[in-house]
Amino acid sequence: MRELADADGGTARYHGLRSAPAAARPHAAALLAHGCRADLYVDSGPVEDRQRHFTAFVEATWAAFAAGGSHDPVLHATVHTYRTHGMHLSVMEDMFSAMQRDLDFRDFATFGELRQWCMQMTGGPMAMVYRVMGAVTEPAYELLVREFSVSAQLTDALRDLSEDLDDGRLYLPLEDLDRFNVRAEDIKSKRWTPAMADLIAFEAERVTEQLHKARDVDHGPVSAIWRARCEHLALLIAAVLAAGPDVLHRPVQPSLGTLLNVWRPVMRAVIPC
Repeated sequence: MRELADADGGTARYHGLRSAPAAARPHAAALLAHGCRADLYVDSGPVEDRQRHFTAFVEATWAAFAAGGSHDPVLHATVHTYRTHGMHLSVMEDMFSAMQRDLDFRDFATFGELRQWCMQMTGGPMAMVYRVMGAVTEPAYELLVREFSVSAQLTDALRDLSEDLDDGRLYLPLEDLDRFNVRAEDIKSKRWTPAMADLIAFEAERVTEQLHKARDVDHGPVSAIWRARCEHLALLIAAVLAAGPDVLHRPVQPSLGTLLNVWRPVMRAVIPC
């Protein structure tokens, strides 16, 4: 829980975890903390050190699985969760492959290519979190969660556009730039053009359409969390659209109070009476 308190500005992962059923919370925390730690190695610190730190973490993860545990509490809990719930290590392998692509970054030519990366990066891990919470009980539900992860990752790409550009990464598909006659070099140089507004609106609408579909999905005991996550993303998309040219110069973040208003009812519902 401590490792997740500051993740994503202390919002989505942490509040989602606090809203989870109590019995599922330790397992969900293990999965989220493991993914968060790997993200930090890939995305933070001196660029020249990131590959070394990430490789060491990957090796430590596989060593923990081989040994059946670890002195590191996050790795130990991750191994325990995977074995308790019979999860396939291919989910972890896919996530690590997607993170390695971030380190060896190249532009995404098509939305299909971006979608595949999202499925590996977030789709599998997100599906496993929903599995431990009892929401993914059959392949059809897992596919829904994996598809939802594409919207979540695209939202992150929009709200964190400025920071990603600082790291030399552009997650918007080049085919979408071509559609609106936006030059990649303009975005990478943070030069706003009128056409960029149309591009951002197009990507935002792509997310919004999926959110409308996702809101109607029944996930049983965690349906309230699912709907809160949809509303959380909707607020981020609204903030991106409101930011205009500023999206190239600062991360977009609604006020913490606004986001808390989404999660507070769900968190209250799981507090023991």
